Amino acid sequence: MEEKFCPYCKTTKPISEFYQRRGKAGGSCYCKPCTNAETSQRSIAFKEKCVEYKGGKCELCGYNKYIGALEFHHKDPTKKDLQISKVRGRSFNDKIKKELDKCQILCSNCHREIHFIENKKKTYERNQ
Repeated sequence: MEEKFCPYCKTTKPISEFYQRRGKAGGSCYCKPCTNAETSQRSIAFKEKCVEYKGGKCELCGYNKYIGALEFHHKDPTKKDLQISKVRGRSFNDKIKKELDKCQILCSNCHREIHFIENKKKTYERNQ
């Protein structure tokens, strides 16, 4: 059985414990659990930068206790070039800032209330 050393957790594991990467001989240098942990840490750091850029709290109610409850709401969805929550593997750059400038930062409650009101308005307009 082939084995490989993970420099992140400093253990030797079976090669099956490493992701195979297209175009990269030998696959991932980190084992699967370490790759997943590293990806999660990068995602959290990216969101922290985005939240900080937008002021660090809900623009409507001021909520700022848990970063996972803060979301980005596009003020005009027709001008959305990318969905911030779906951004993977990107650095915090001018393209991201440009997209964030089109958004409000809202807590999940305020975000859902806004969508409820928008949907209610659309339903009303369709029925007129």
